Amino acid sequence: MTTMKRTLLVTLLAACMWSCATARADWKTEEEHWYIVEIAGTRAGSMSTMLLRDGSKIRTATHMRMTLSRGDVSTTIRIASAFEETADGRPLLITSMQDMGQQPVVSEWRFLDDDIVVHTSRQGGREIVRETEAPEGEWLTPMGVHRLWLKSLAAGDRVISYFTVDGQTGLEPVEMTHAFVEDSVYAVDGRETPVSVWKTSTSLMPITGIEYYTAEGLKVYEEVSLPGLGKMVTRLATKAEATGGGEVAGPEILIKTFVELDRPIPNVGRATTATLRLRVDEGEMPQLPSAASQRVTPGDDGASATLVIDVNDNLAATAAEIADASYLASSAMVDAGDPLIGTLAARAVRDAGTDVLSRADALRAAVHRHVSGKSLDAAFATASETARTRSGDCSEHAVLLCAMLRAQEIPARVAVGLVYADAFLGRTAIFGWHMWTQALIDGRWVDLDATLGSRYHAGHVLTAVSALDQGGVDTALASTLPLMGNLQIEVVDVGYAQ
Repeated sequence: MTTMKRTLLVTLLAACMWSCATARADWKTEEEHWYIVEIAGTRAGSMSTMLLRDGSKIRTATHMRMTLSRGDVSTTIRIASAFEETADGRPLLITSMQDMGQQPVVSEWRFLDDDIVVHTSRQGGREIVRETEAPEGEWLTPMGVHRLWLKSLAAGDRVISYFTVDGQTGLEPVEMTHAFVEDSVYAVDGRETPVSVWKTSTSLMPITGIEYYTAEGLKVYEEVSLPGLGKMVTRLATKAEATGGGEVAGPEILIKTFVELDRPIPNVGRATTATLRLRVDEGEMPQLPSAASQRVTPGDDGASATLVIDVNDNLAATAAEIADASYLASSAMVDAGDPLIGTLAARAVRDAGTDVLSRADALRAAVHRHVSGKSLDAAFATASETARTRSGDCSEHAVLLCAMLRAQEIPARVAVGLVYADAFLGRTAIFGWHMWTQALIDGRWVDLDATLGSRYHAGHVLTAVSALDQGGVDTALASTLPLMGNLQIEVVDVGYAQ
């Protein structure tokens, strides 16, 4: 199982920016700030931000290191990026690094002109290069955001809104909105410092935060309430305070997101149909996808939904999904062009015949066998890494299967949601966060779960899907975060194969 690891980590670390390459001697550091990061009152890690100049070029950079616990396993991750621009705000280069497995993934977007960007992804000596379009619409670089803040603070504005691009979400502009709350004071280096307090929201996810800024536009404090997980707090500190304290186990983020049922689902592996009623404890129910074997009917109260799952009756894909080239393309996470992945895929379907569903299920079974080290040690490894290490949990199975399907020219994407388990990490009769794969076959999405001994069962709840093509944080998955630790599931009915 997974805790929807990548989405959670990215959500928690959305502000991360750091130089992924060693700074050359001609980059001069002008500002450097350090922060302590806590989740639910438990120390999770640290973050540093830097501002550097090289003549007329400016680099803003941040690096965050966090340790999170899942059951009795602790995983340390690093997420970072940097943005280079000219003094007049023209973007030059964005770099992004995600270290969630054994080999970091580095993505780079180099701006050639106003329309063309060259995107390069690297991991373990493997490289993917492709040309893409520059972000559409008006958006601000990091220094553009800083200048807007100073101007708005000086003018006494009560709402500050803009679009920006930071690399962790690829090139997709993210809208940020800050609404003034009050003037206050905050202790900075032991001194009471005047600050303005703002309520902040983002188009990346339906969650708001509270931020404190000085008159110079420096963020000194931020808190975000995560339903079921507690508050994530980032506060300004000295470097010694931020980096001291030694290794920490980190906050537990897996068990507390389990959804416990009042009674078990017998023989779930044979379940072909199910009717489930979902309800959130706080807020509104996000819009859940009707796709593949799942059909969703939202409740009239806005806080519930009824799901009907039939593994033998898959919904048709949309015309846009059928035409979407990203479901066949290689990306940093899903490197379908990796020679080893191609070899594994070809070997898996050698005796599978010509029926596409049979070939897809043969690929699923091959991944189930190939990933022989079932563990929670990796945070979110790429398909190429998993093909070599042969270890991981549900996300590694899902991403490797996605890549092997694409290597066989079968469009594929990953699916995020929950899966039923009789027992896991000392809990019984639970739904836990999970990832699997969907293949586009004969115009319909078909669910494939490589963690199972058979293709799929009805004890799954689908909350989001993604092509994993953005090279950074996937905004399509972030919408699921408000459900984690904030969900009840009632099993209305379960049907079984005859």
